[in-house]
Amino acid sequence: MPATPNDSRPKAGPPPHLALLLPHLRLGGVEKSLCTLAAPLQARGWRVSVVVQAREGALLDSVSSDIALHDLGGRRLPGASWALARLMRREGFDMVYSATNATNIISLLARRLAWRDAITACAISEHTPLEPFLAVAKWPWPRLAAIRLFYPRAQALCAPMPEIGAEHDARLPGILPPFHVLPNAVVGEIPPWPPLADTATRLVSIGRLSREKRFDLTIHAFARLHAQHPDARLTIHGDGPERDALQSLVRELNLDGAATLPGQTRDVAGVLAQADGFLCTSLREGLGNAIIEAQAAGVPVLSVDCPFGPRHLLRDGRAGLLLQNDDLQSLGEALIRFSHDKPAREAWREAARDVATGYTVDAAADSHDRLFRAILAEHRQERRNGDQTPYRG
Repeated sequence: MPATPNDSRPKAGPPPHLALLLPHLRLGGVEKSLCTLAAPLQARGWRVSVVVQAREGALLDSVSSDIALHDLGGRRLPGASWALARLMRREGFDMVYSATNATNIISLLARRLAWRDAITACAISEHTPLEPFLAVAKWPWPRLAAIRLFYPRAQALCAPMPEIGAEHDARLPGILPPFHVLPNAVVGEIPPWPPLADTATRLVSIGRLSREKRFDLTIHAFARLHAQHPDARLTIHGDGPERDALQSLVRELNLDGAATLPGQTRDVAGVLAQADGFLCTSLREGLGNAIIEAQAAGVPVLSVDCPFGPRHLLRDGRAGLLLQNDDLQSLGEALIRFSHDKPAREAWREAARDVATGYTVDAAADSHDRLFRAILAEHRQERRNGDQTPYRG
């Protein structure tokens, strides 16, 4: 009987060795997703290693003891590629899956330096829209040149939603490897939901306190709701360079005690259990894991329509309130409507249940397992058909 993706019984021969390459293990959507997937992929018959540029971050203790953890000594290009090339030769990775623009380039250059192009399959992934990323990236034109040079050498380009793949292809037509959608591993399961409050006055947002998250808009919009409902509360979980500016804004708007920034949280489920609504006012969202976590917890979502995650996750406004206008007046008025309209919030959260189901750990692990096995099988077949690039270890 053929094995299914969930079948963890031993397969004939040694398991294929998969390396998951990350920049670090600080709290972040991509980092959390791949750390979460490491053990389920190993249970599905892979030998999994986690490789990080720098061994740092709160997620270090989330890597299971039976998952090998390697680091590249904090190096950047080109040193990180040389270090990964040595690791490739020593560990004999059958496949490398990299998670960010920088690690994509590091992995593809390392494979060439290790002379393992014909042996090691490389799948790369993008989790943020290309144009907004290049607009704020350091050295955007050299970075784009590196993408043009290295990305065609990968076996696959993956992203958590099709819009990211389409945008990359529009900017770089005809040169990218085959594109595949891979869902992030965001939630373990969909728990039972408590009844909705008649008025949504306990609001929450989660993310890095950086300019692209635009938490200043969140605070300004909340100030309008707070003027009508003095008992309303806003909690923004996260940390980052904008903390002082946001704290100053809270004081300026006389929201001390009503709007708080308690820092990062590892207990997202506990935070959401105390919330009536989730807010997103980002300039861009590659996907929006925090939105999915809110949907899974039965917390209705209000979000601006930014590239690309909110529109995708809120199903064009059927699974949450999606705003086309992000000026302060429109945001404030929308938040007041959102807070008062219980029937709409009920409908949005019911529609969101199906969205969140696609981002459970099991669903994501099955999707990654199927795709990785298909990529590796095709790469090995191409090698048998004559691509015999020598391994010079």
